[in-house]
Amino acid sequence: MGARSVTASYRSAPMGYDWPDGFEERPVALRFEGSTVHFADGSSKDFDAVILCTGYLHKYPFLPDDLSLSSPNNVYPDGLYRGVVWQQNPRLSYLGAQDQWFTFNMFDVQAWYVRDLILGRIETPDAAERAASIAEWRRRFEAIGTAADEIRFQADYVRDLMRQTDYPEFDIDRVVEIFLEWKHDKKADIMGYRDRAYRSVMTGTMAVEHHTPWLQELDDSLPRYLSTPADDREGLLAV
Repeated sequence: MGARSVTASYRSAPMGYDWPDGFEERPVALRFEGSTVHFADGSSKDFDAVILCTGYLHKYPFLPDDLSLSSPNNVYPDGLYRGVVWQQNPRLSYLGAQDQWFTFNMFDVQAWYVRDLILGRIETPDAAERAASIAEWRRRFEAIGTAADEIRFQADYVRDLMRQTDYPEFDIDRVVEIFLEWKHDKKADIMGYRDRAYRSVMTGTMAVEHHTPWLQELDDSLPRYLSTPADDREGLLAV
């Protein structure tokens, strides 16, 4: 967006995409001296602006220690039965505490499950049974080796919760395929993958490709998003 250069600083490993000219990756930034940043590999560089991309940190300072989940951002935090019920006190539930691929579908089915627990439609098992379930899911979690494995793991998790409730069925396997296609597209073209369109697993409708490549689209208003190239030619919208 007009910058002469961009440097991404990573904590653990570089992203490794095929970046365009002017984009580079360096290990973690150690300190700042004025406009100069010093990196862990001994290099330094001057910058005009710093953008902090902090990621997700699940933190619950408003809860007492015996109720507060403390876990890295991952797809199956320890201590939660079926990913939602706090093992030490099953009257407490956490929704959306996981790292996310499925996002809102997962949040919905978690809410469905907790609703049924509250209404007594589902019986909460005893502590031993809950612990055994957590241990089994954690065993599977620890065996995850790739992003594809993680996607399939979370699909199984969402499917498991769906089976406990009357949540409406949808094609989870096709969602997994879309995630894998998205991962492939992102690896193949980091600067253009956002221009790809996919078919809805709910309606079967194919998404319309946006009329302007996302790198060139600086207007994120709804009228602009819904406009067509013909609108631009007729001067109906200002860009």
